[in-house]
Amino acid sequence: MAKDVEQLIDQQVRLWEMSQRVARDGSEAARRALVHLEEGPWLTISRQLGAGGGEVAKRLQERLGWQIYDREILLKIARQTHTKEKIISRLDEHAVGHFNDFVRQLLVPDDMGQAGFLLEMTRVVWALGRQGKAILLGRGANWVLDPRFGLRVRLIAPADVRIARVAEEEGLGHADAEKRVATHDAEKRGFIRQAFGRQIDDPMGYDLVLNLGRVNPDVAAETVLIAVQRKLESQP
Repeated sequence: MAKDVEQLIDQQVRLWEMSQRVARDGSEAARRALVHLEEGPWLTISRQLGAGGGEVAKRLQERLGWQIYDREILLKIARQTHTKEKIISRLDEHAVGHFNDFVRQLLVPDDMGQAGFLLEMTRVVWALGRQGKAILLGRGANWVLDPRFGLRVRLIAPADVRIARVAEEEGLGHADAEKRVATHDAEKRGFIRQAFGRQIDDPMGYDLVLNLGRVNPDVAAETVLIAVQRKLESQP
């Protein structure tokens, strides 16, 4: 990320830490100091592997001029915590057993563990939401940010469509692509359940769910644009 974006994130992280202190100590003076803080605008996009969500995100970036954040979130966490990106990637959107997590931290001194990763991820996601004009891909951002200040989107497609796309894009046979999709879905379900106590397919976690097996990326992007504009216009 560019240096100015890094500085903005650092500034927003400090605000996040202040808000956490407010929640913890209940200081009325501190609350008043934070009254003016808002978020957004932002988009969160949760997408199934092989659904074509990346194409929709790119079209939205072109139309809105907003920044897409995907692996950039991991890089920021790695820099903030002085942790190798490879270790961070192991925790990214993967459920981790408590025993395995404990043993891993004993064997790998740099490993922050799932709890540490989730704390840093929440800080970065919140910072990007506060900064605004951000399109955040995955990482449960829809469960982290205040839904008043952005649009939460879920992009899905039928299993056969997804398997065919993964097979083509990754050069896999049908059986291997089917296994890849099933494993990916299980990992994401486990991560959201472990991190946020939610179900990834719960429609109440999103403002808009689109089936990309029935609408093409252009139509999907146009639908999201209209939805985010109308939603934000309706906020006081």
